[in-house]
Amino acid sequence: MHRKLAAATQKQYTQVPIDDPILGQAVLFDVADEGVKPPNPRPLKQKLIKPFHKLNKSDRLSDFQSSLFNWFDQYRDVVYAGRSFDNEDEITTTYALHAVNHVLKAKDRERKNNARLAKAHAAGREAGELRDRGFTHPRVLVVLPFRNSAYKFVEKVLRLVAAEQEMNKSRFEKEFGPDAEEDKRTNKRKPEDYQRTFEGNIDDAFRMGIQLRHKSAKLYSAFYASDIIVASPIGLRMTTGAESGERRDFDFLSSIEVLIVDQCDTLLMQNWDHVTHIFSNLNRIPKKDHGCDFSRVHNWFLDGTAEYRRQTIMVSEYMTPEIQALFNSSCRSIEGKVRIKPVCQGAVTDVVAQVPQIFKRLTVKRLLTADDDRFAHFAESVLPELEKSALGDKHTVIFVSSYFDFVRIRNHCKDQGLSFAAISEYSTRSEAMRARMNFYEGKISFILYSERAHFYHRYPIKGIHHMVFYSLPDHPLYYSELVNLMLTSNDETAKKELLSCTAFFTKYDQLKVERVVGSKLVPQLVSGERSQYTFA
Repeated sequence: MHRKLAAATQKQYTQVPIDDPILGQAVLFDVADEGVKPPNPRPLKQKLIKPFHKLNKSDRLSDFQSSLFNWFDQYRDVVYAGRSFDNEDEITTTYALHAVNHVLKAKDRERKNNARLAKAHAAGREAGELRDRGFTHPRVLVVLPFRNSAYKFVEKVLRLVAAEQEMNKSRFEKEFGPDAEEDKRTNKRKPEDYQRTFEGNIDDAFRMGIQLRHKSAKLYSAFYASDIIVASPIGLRMTTGAESGERRDFDFLSSIEVLIVDQCDTLLMQNWDHVTHIFSNLNRIPKKDHGCDFSRVHNWFLDGTAEYRRQTIMVSEYMTPEIQALFNSSCRSIEGKVRIKPVCQGAVTDVVAQVPQIFKRLTVKRLLTADDDRFAHFAESVLPELEKSALGDKHTVIFVSSYFDFVRIRNHCKDQGLSFAAISEYSTRSEAMRARMNFYEGKISFILYSERAHFYHRYPIKGIHHMVFYSLPDHPLYYSELVNLMLTSNDETAKKELLSCTAFFTKYDQLKVERVVGSKLVPQLVSGERSQYTFA
């Protein structure tokens, strides 16, 4: 165990490539040369088996669930970047099962130790060292973006526990459950993924404790009495407070043993800083004792190495540098960690518009100056050309994935006195509608359009003749959607030979490029001799 801890603290991993026929390509970061462990023949508590079979509508895990659960049950850190609407229910069921199983095993261990203590005291002898808990009660933290996701997770937890009494269930249904009026407000003309993401209750500020007892489950339990905490990043931030705040409280995060962060791709569209804030406040030594029996606290909590015993599970539709950074810096389990990323087919295969798609690789000096180099090239070379072409054809949309880049370009265009409109996630509905109308009628030269605006609104911009990707979208679906808009949003007066699509990228955009052009072609685009490639 000491050897594992030393390897984890010094990040001495042996990387083992794994080609999983079900989950996809994976890399195991092994700390003790244990390799891929065989599945546990009896991983579940007995009382969970029947409720799980009923919940899963099967007497066994599916092949997909079995592969995923095997990684979870080894208590290795897991990043799975293959979430989709087709497998989301299986994934939620799998990590809900793992979370409840972990809590029930811990409670069973505490009950057995309590019995040993009572028996020893009755016999007038010492029971020896029995360590089975942390500083505070919460063991599992589940981070989700919206109440609709939390509703699905908690429902699965309750069905797995199969408690005789479910306390505060009616309040939970009212505050988290689906609402008929909210479903009516969902625009059925939007793409399916949009409707699935924003169906039901999409409030992003929530937090709730769940306390599991022998024959009951209590929702909305006090954090310090809870076994599982379900929260959004902003909901937790409202509790832990600001860095300089006087009323900061993060002691309830001191003894988290399993952290689950689902829908990381959606959390990136919110405020990722709140996610990193959670990680930075986990497994700290608490400021108060909160009635803790220190004789029962695990040694790794006392000696400050609890983060190396914590399991972190992150689930996303795709991998990003932000997720990779947390995987590298904050996933430190002594059992090792695994990164699973399925092969990408590429969003270009979903483009039906007959438009030449030109990918241009920009030369950048180094990672730290990549954003500046990209902006300099765009301001000095691309924008002047767009101004010239606007004299004959003004229907250009410039897509920007980063809001910081969006603001930078917008301010530059204002300073240059260019004829344009900007649509971001902060634009009002009337502002966005006016911009789109002026664009369609040719009253402005181009529109700046942010990725978050597309995520939250999916504006149907009409009259696009030229699509320029200042940076490729994080979500690959948005690439094909926006290019295909040129086919569906133009009338017969728009000549097909005038339509164009240009995307700029750097060698540091490999993950984005891979999702758009596919895993097979990404090495050629990122590091090939040519700097320009055309897809038709």
